[in-house]
Amino acid sequence: MTSNIYTAVHASQNVQDMLRLLHEQSLAQERQFPDMPIFDQIKTSLQSEVFGSGHEVMHDKFIALTADKASFMYELLRAKGALNVVEAGTSFGVSTIYIALAVGQNATATGKKPGEAKVIATEYEHSKAERAREHWRAAGSDVEAWIELREGDLRETLKENLPEIDFVLLDSTLNC
Repeated sequence: MTSNIYTAVHASQNVQDMLRLLHEQSLAQERQFPDMPIFDQIKTSLQSEVFGSGHEVMHDKFIALTADKASFMYELLRAKGALNVVEAGTSFGVSTIYIALAVGQNATATGKKPGEAKVIATEYEHSKAERAREHWRAAGSDVEAWIELREGDLRETLKENLPEIDFVLLDSTLNC
């Protein structure tokens, strides 16, 4: 395991390279939006009757936390010793990688195995869920083994079968 300034997480070089690439792709996509900040653009898109629910506009967008925010969240989860985390709105799974690394490292330090600690990720859009799964698979077992993905409306997917939750990342619109 290595660490570098870019990600500030303890991860294999493969995972760090993948995170760097995913963040670069996300930033490139954000630059395609007009001069409006990304969250204002998303809010406008989601509220516009032209776009209906907004899913048509956002189904192929990263909507990823920046590397510094994701690294901070990783460090927070490590410091807290979080073992069970809910991520409401996983999108393409970038922030989920950081969360899974922290949960996996915390679990390993306390002798827990996958299933005894986990990231419960939710995603409304099937196409985004598939991309997230691809990213987690490519990241390897240090990431993928700790993630349980629930597809659909989070008001339904999080109704049952929840362990005691240590942390929630609410990174979605209401029905993601």
